Amino acid sequence: MNIQPACQQDLPEILAVQRAAFEAEAQLVNDWNIPPLTQTLDELADDWRKGIMLKAVNEGGPIIGTVRGHMAPDGFYIGRLAVLPQWQGRGMGSALLEAIIDLVQTTPTAAEQVPTCANRLVLFTSTKSERNLRLYERFGFTHFKKSTTATGVPLIWLEKSNSAL
Repeated sequence: MNIQPACQQDLPEILAVQRAAFEAEAQLVNDWNIPPLTQTLDELADDWRKGIMLKAVNEGGPIIGTVRGHMAPDGFYIGRLAVLPQWQGRGMGSALLEAIIDLVQTTPTAAEQVPTCANRLVLFTSTKSERNLRLYERFGFTHFKKSTTATGVPLIWLEKSNSAL
């Protein structure tokens, strides 16, 4: 498996990976209107332009996973970590998460042209996503707040401070 920056031509395939990966999440929370399933290609392109987007490719083959993030005044926000269902449980999610964390520590974002070196990494997941929570906690993320989506899905927000990076 090779992890590399996504390019604009990858976006339709990344959107397909995202939708396939998040179907299980939608079923878990009983909400098929979650943003990863309703996101349009234009919205995905906006995400690609404003931050960092990585893809995992299997030996020159199709994209099997993706993750993205963007810098904000209060930290670097990681989102939409997605691995095709048939590749889940093989370390792809861990590898993608590790890659974006490493990249944030060493690379300027294209939009800002300053080192990201965020003081804080932030992400969230559903309270029902026990597998996701275990992954993030294994990487040193800790819970700092709870919220609820407009459709009633309970979320847990996690962070990792600069001292833990």
